[in-house]
Amino acid sequence: MKAKELMHAAPVYPFSAIVGQERAKRAILLYFINPASGGVLLSGSPGAGKSLLLRGAAALLGTRRSISVPANVTADRLLGAWDAAAIVQGRTMTHQPGLLAEADGQLLLTDHLNLLPETIIKEIVRAFSMGVIHLHREGISAVRSSRFMLLAAMDAEEGGIPSPILDHFGYGIALDTAESLTSRVEIIRRQLQYERDPDAFVHRYRAQDEALRQRMEAAARTLPRIKVGASMLQLAASIAKEAGIASSRAELALIEGARAAAAWDERGEVTSSDIREIAECVLPHRMSAVADESRAADHSPAAPDSAEQPGHSPEDDTSRDSRSPDGSPDHAASGSGRMTTTSSPASDPSASRDEDEEGQRLSASEDRIILPDDGFRLQPLDYNLRRKMADGGLGKRGRAHANMNKGRVVGAVTPHRKVQADVAFDATIRAAAPFQTIREKRDGLAFAIEPGDLRQKKKESSVGASLLFVVDASGSMAARKRMAAVKGGILSLLQDAYVKRDRIGMIAFRKGEAEYVLPITRSVDAASKHLRDIPTGGKTPLTAGLVKAYQTLELEKRRNNDTLPMIILVTDGRANESPSGLTSYADVWKECLSAAEPIRASGIPCLVLDTEQGFVKLGRSKELAQALGAAYRKLENMDEEGVATAVRLTKR
Repeated sequence: MKAKELMHAAPVYPFSAIVGQERAKRAILLYFINPASGGVLLSGSPGAGKSLLLRGAAALLGTRRSISVPANVTADRLLGAWDAAAIVQGRTMTHQPGLLAEADGQLLLTDHLNLLPETIIKEIVRAFSMGVIHLHREGISAVRSSRFMLLAAMDAEEGGIPSPILDHFGYGIALDTAESLTSRVEIIRRQLQYERDPDAFVHRYRAQDEALRQRMEAAARTLPRIKVGASMLQLAASIAKEAGIASSRAELALIEGARAAAAWDERGEVTSSDIREIAECVLPHRMSAVADESRAADHSPAAPDSAEQPGHSPEDDTSRDSRSPDGSPDHAASGSGRMTTTSSPASDPSASRDEDEEGQRLSASEDRIILPDDGFRLQPLDYNLRRKMADGGLGKRGRAHANMNKGRVVGAVTPHRKVQADVAFDATIRAAAPFQTIREKRDGLAFAIEPGDLRQKKKESSVGASLLFVVDASGSMAARKRMAAVKGGILSLLQDAYVKRDRIGMIAFRKGEAEYVLPITRSVDAASKHLRDIPTGGKTPLTAGLVKAYQTLELEKRRNNDTLPMIILVTDGRANESPSGLTSYADVWKECLSAAEPIRASGIPCLVLDTEQGFVKLGRSKELAQALGAAYRKLENMDEEGVATAVRLTKR
């Protein structure tokens, strides 16, 4: 039964049947006409049609075989390996080709490119750019041809790709999400037709696909005759320069893409309209890093108080946050851990007096957005604190050794058990070599290996951290603008998040709730967008933030065993709001300490950055750090880079 199912696998969804995504389809066609314009990288949210476009394009090309790179591909499968049998039997060295060698002269498809290990991505891009593979394995080197066409796809929300790698792709297309009701209905209608009778559906669009293929082949034949005037070269260079792109690959992709566009439209010369059309396909993905730098340079001082802005009433905020438990709706914690209570404690004079004065000053600054500023300096961490961070923190994070089945080979070890895989052939042969003169030669073998000679590859892989910032976004934070330093520190950490394989998320707690404002991600673009729109103001539901952080990282650990979780709590410790409706400051504080217990018991490393200001200091952040078993640091003398430095030291 299974054999029949495999033999009658559903045909590929036709390229011409895909609804919308006209820019992506045109970019793919132009790339097929002129491969010199560079590969195509599609970016879009799940369900946007990335995989459909890749498979449909591969079927449309027809003349080339498509090779797919699986998400769990190993370096040996990608690059190839040496024939172990030939080595042992003393024959000529034989290299077994990997996927990149098999793709020579063919089409390579890579879905979810950004989720592949960094080393794998670099090997793919290197082979694509150079056209050859330089293989170095087991102390032996070889070179294989690897000239292929490349179509790739990624989901930007799952993590970004460094700009040097993006620059190797000629076209970078952000897929559109179907907005109109008509388009959405048509997508559903065609999908149902395809699922009901795939063969009939494919047959219905076969003529359209064939027409595209014939026109594409005709354009490719006329491509050598397409002329590019000097003025068009100058226009391409000026557009790339104006976009702030330093690499010359942009201009080359622009010109080659414009030549393909002219050939497709059956014109003999490139026009300015060709250049400008292709610029929209080859420049945006190269401009992302430039845009990030521009946004960072455009940081302005803190926005004006919301009380001075039209349509804002400070009294509304004050009344909303000062209602007694009896006058508030009875909200409960949702299943996701989102706390929505708005109760307000009303005792503990030692704390309430300072809170009341501060609340009066802050009611007008409710909901304003604060951007990173300067003016704070980080004091060097003392030796005992560093040692505490190392002992209780992540240790040598980023490294995992011989018992792992993935990573780069760093040596060989004698296995404690039977070797199942990853035999280190060079080390095995070296171990057996001294005993060849006294061992009996078996039939047909020039080299005798016994079980005791076997050596296993010792591997090492980078393991990233999941850094969860839990930030007090209440009015007490906004008053001293410490949110500015926090946001700046997170943005600084994001710059090396890809290299370190780290992922960063953020929970903000204010006004009776803890909100997951930044899902854990490696995407610099996604994080920057979320961090620049975080409002501040209101009371401090610290317990809600701790509960949400614990639930989030417990779920993250179940989803991803290879990550190292860490909490960075940024607060002044002045909890004044309870998810369970407590009205005493003392009871609210005890509730916070109780919420810290499961976090400490789980062994999740924590760092508490204390933002408490003012003449009267309660020192509760330090007490909370002790309850969490966390490293502690005052934020009073930190700037945005100081926040990042403290986190980096904790991760070591």
